This record gives sequence, structure tokens and C-alpha cells, in this order.
Amino acid sequence: MPALWLITLATPAQFLLRWPGTQVFVLAVVVLPLLEEIVFRLGVHDWLRGRIRRRWGPLSAANLLTAVLFAGAHLLAHPPAWALATFFPALVFGVLWERHARLWSPASVHAFYNLIYFCCLGVV
Repeated sequence: MPALWLITLATPAQFLLRWPGTQVFVLAVVVLPLLEEIVFRLGVHDWLRGRIRRRWGPLSAANLLTAVLFAGAHLLAHPPAWALATFFPALVFGVLWERHARLWSPASVHAFYNLIYFCCLGVV
């Protein structure tokens, strides 16, 4: 939720009431969370975890680096403040992945984050 607060601070008021449409909603809440979690958890996170074993409490170095890359990837489609705000949810997704080792866990939470983001701001 702190990430949503950061996003709302960076969102111009003219975007708050815009509904991008059902296709964008399905893409943002169903398709992209699943694809991003496949790439970032099954791909990047697992690759890094196999090479870097360092941990700080519940956070692994693989999770931290994956979250940095996740936020960096969001720079391609979002303003810097929005992309930065994805770093903290990415850490949550990574902890879920490491704890449960099931793609459904981070993908469903990711979809929920996107749903809240979409419903609060009406933008993607």
C-alpha cells in the first residue's frame, strides 16, 4: 500500500477518472502479472538465487536484485516515480516466491496489486 500512496502522489489529477477499457483491464490484471512473474520469478529470481546465496533476514540478495530489475523494467512504460513504486511490491512477490515456490502465490498477489492500482487510479 505504500507504493500506491507514492503512485497517487505522482499521478496528475486529469488521469484519475479515465477508464482505459476492458481489454486494458484484462491485460493489466490478468495477463501482465502472470507474464511478469514468469519472467521475473521463474527466470531472473531463480537464476540469481542459484548464484547468490546472501540473505538479510527474510530478504535474499536474489530478491533485492530482481526487485531492482523489476522496477527498472517498469521505466519502459511508466514515469520514474511509478516505476520506483513497483520496487516494494516486487520484494513482496519475491518473498512469496521463495516461501511457497508456487507461481500462483506471487502472480495472484501481483494481480491484486494491479487491480487496486487500476481501480484507484483508472490508469495503467
